[in-house]
Amino acid sequence: MILKIEKYEKIGKSKYRLYLNNGEVIDTYDEVILKNDLLLKKELDNYLYQKVIIESNIQEHYNACIKYISVRIRSVKEIRDYLKRKNVTEEDIDYIVEKLKKEKFLDDNHFCECFIKDKLKFTTMGEYKIIYELKKHNISEEIINQNKHLITEDILIEKIDKIIMKQINSNHKLDKQKLRNKLYNHLLASGYTSSRVVERLNIYF
Repeated sequence: MILKIEKYEKIGKSKYRLYLNNGEVIDTYDEVILKNDLLLKKELDNYLYQKVIIESNIQEHYNACIKYISVRIRSVKEIRDYLKRKNVTEEDIDYIVEKLKKEKFLDDNHFCECFIKDKLKFTTMGEYKIIYELKKHNISEEIINQNKHLITEDILIEKIDKIIMKQINSNHKLDKQKLRNKLYNHLLASGYTSSRVVERLNIYF
């Protein structure tokens, strides 16, 4: 059966509504229309009809991913998890992820770099905690090692010192040894090495 496109209606920035002669309405995207020459053909056989439905669905999820990424940079794992929650098939997820990589919307190396800079600047995380969190995003050892240089000794010392000073200033009545122990455990839990923590604590206590 051949279906005819009787009308095109623009309903968004790149989204269109196709009205078919059997009364059916298909919401699709300019990319799908152009890819399948629908402006010229204006007819859909069963194969082309199914193809347009599938590609429109994929394009919808692709656009949703771009919107998701626009809020903040995402890892490949985050995008895969996001699409899985939307019940997208593994085959379509693979296609969307590769397309996002090709269009430079997705890059785990760039994600790793930005993640490290962000955690160093805006959190109390030490190097072990940062690397642990990156591994939870399935960032490879190779990529992590390429970006480890961003975690410098000077930055870590400055972060530790700020935490120590903040605790000292807000715990005047706490016994020094107890405060030292509290800080030691807190800094270790935050991902700093024991040797570096002890070295900095010895300066203050």
